[in-house]
Amino acid sequence: MKKIYKKYFLITIFLLMIDIFSKYWILNNLDLYEIKKILSVLNLFHVHNYGVAFSILSNKTLWNRCFLSILSTIIVLLIFQKILKSKKRYKKLAYCFIISGAIGNLIDRIYYGFVIDFIDIHINNWHFATCNISDFSIFIGIIIYIKNKYKLI
Repeated sequence: MKKIYKKYFLITIFLLMIDIFSKYWILNNLDLYEIKKILSVLNLFHVHNYGVAFSILSNKTLWNRCFLSILSTIIVLLIFQKILKSKKRYKKLAYCFIISGAIGNLIDRIYYGFVIDFIDIHINNWHFATCNISDFSIFIGIIIYIKNKYKLI
């Protein structure tokens, strides 16, 4: 494996391990729907997401689980192809963040049938969608990509 790809592979594995361990910790330390206050704007809130972003397509059928798992696998393969073809370092880094998040949520979907979410960001009574480390990885990857592609900030 080329040295440059090894670096991106290690970044992806590191992010994926943080996600896996955080979800493991949540499963073993918080009951479903249990809330632990961390900061005035942050709670740990253990929930299961049977759908995709913002619980879209969230019915609990086997068909839905299979469909979303196959869709996620295709997305992971397409992103992997993008990493191999990309010439720009910022794109490779962005794709590493995105693919680690996609794999993390895919592992949950295949193993449990749902994605484990637990990060609850809120301001007073307004709550953003509960998410996880994988979701943040995808979000950060998209920010890296957009910031560099369009020379923002």
